[in-house]
Amino acid sequence: MDHLTFAQLLGNYGEFIGAIGVVVTLAYLAVQIRQNTRALRAASIDSMTQFANDIRMNLFNDPEITTIYMNGLSGIDTLNDLERERFRLLMTNALWALWNAYTQAQLGETQSWDAQKPVLSRFLSQPGGDWYWRTYKNEFSPDFQAEVDHVLRSSKS
Repeated sequence: MDHLTFAQLLGNYGEFIGAIGVVVTLAYLAVQIRQNTRALRAASIDSMTQFANDIRMNLFNDPEITTIYMNGLSGIDTLNDLERERFRLLMTNALWALWNAYTQAQLGETQSWDAQKPVLSRFLSQPGGDWYWRTYKNEFSPDFQAEVDHVLRSSKS
């Protein structure tokens, strides 16, 4: 049996302690990455929620916008040119918020998107929502267009 010199023994212990240090560092980094990912998801959900709340608060606080929204959903023929443009902008803001939820779902945060599908279906299935989607859907990514069309078809069946 070979006898290790004191220097070799210290070297072996040093390598062992170094390996433990690497494992502990990697474990620490994994925990930090997981916490950072959760924080980013929470911030993303908060951002989506705030954006949607801003749209709802505008509707709540401004009877004129609420009227344009309700009349526009019923059918854009009742709107004048200015009201039609305001309705389009309101719908675009709403769809951008939903697109954000959909994009986050593609990154793993599916709960927010799943919760928004009935909302999407509710206002795009109305005459003005249908007009908006048919007219302006090309302003959104092809994968989002396909998903919205799928949600709308599913809600009709």
